[in-house]
Amino acid sequence: MEKYSQKIKELKKKTRDREVKIKLNLFMLAIKLGSVTEACERRGFSRSFYYKWWNRMLKSKFKLKGLQEESRRPGTSPNITSKKLEKRIKKIARRGYGSRMIEGVLGREGKNISHSTICHILNDRKKVKKKRRQKLKAHRKRYELPIPGQRLQLDVKYVPEPVGGQRLYNYVIIDECTRWRYAKSYIALNEHMTFDFLNEVKKNIPFPIRCIQTDNGQEFTYKFFPHETREHHMDYWCRSNGIIHRLIPPGEKEINGKVERSHRIDEQYFFWRMPTNLIGTYNSAQKKWMEVYNYERPHGGLNYKTPFEKLLERIDNLRDERVEEKLLYFKLNFLKQAPKMINKRERQLNNLVSKLERLLNAA
Repeated sequence: MEKYSQKIKELKKKTRDREVKIKLNLFMLAIKLGSVTEACERRGFSRSFYYKWWNRMLKSKFKLKGLQEESRRPGTSPNITSKKLEKRIKKIARRGYGSRMIEGVLGREGKNISHSTICHILNDRKKVKKKRRQKLKAHRKRYELPIPGQRLQLDVKYVPEPVGGQRLYNYVIIDECTRWRYAKSYIALNEHMTFDFLNEVKKNIPFPIRCIQTDNGQEFTYKFFPHETREHHMDYWCRSNGIIHRLIPPGEKEINGKVERSHRIDEQYFFWRMPTNLIGTYNSAQKKWMEVYNYERPHGGLNYKTPFEKLLERIDNLRDERVEEKLLYFKLNFLKQAPKMINKRERQLNNLVSKLERLLNAA
């Protein structure tokens, strides 16, 4: 048994495989105790387990492969495609046909074979390599801002269908913290429409604004239009209201991802059923849709809260939260103004509901 002990020690030095080492240690213990039964009881294995792997090791003449698990996969399969059919598939593929076309051609010949099998044959049955996940750029990583109004994203989208025979431009702004949103459409795309929209936002938003983020379009900035020497209307509006106007780098619209994603929500829930007879009717319908979006529709990015519920949550929790020193003044301003603005907005909504009820009763 001494010669076996020496060979087993040599094998242990050659491997790092945990499963193989467990078996070798079991053999060494059995040799040391002089009893297979006692060694198996101490290690928690059956005698059949011991002799199965001992005999395999002896049969392999003390090679490590004798202690490794072997594949139970059968050498042949009754359903494997014949070599003759494989040649036929490759011959058809030389005509420039894809797997779907080859499947159809063979089906006409009475040979039923799936297009996925044809793909495997054309790729010489190579294993598909797993694609390495690319690291996300910094601006594509998800993030949340702690204070409502800390930064809003502003963008414009073409309305898919003409309204009143005219093409409309849909201005949309969204808060990065609460996803509170406001939208209105105009018949033109220029700085004057932007100025009007920002005034509309100021009237309807239920919290103060610190920063507005836009792309570099001419409706938002003259940065890439050096022939324009005067101040842009949006820059003037932001300066007058003490708001920062932030521009994203050209070609990186992902930074405005929240407003871009909100365009798709409009396509799913609003654009397909919007009224297209008059611009005024369209904007009235969109205003109702914004009420639904902000006060009724749960948002997946907010753990299925509505933007308004998120706003109330931030008002409650922000009092005890620490923020960066540069945001401290804005935090205090938000906690002071937001409750007043919310109450004012609720009164406006209640007055509107009462007015509608009176009109209905009069009719």
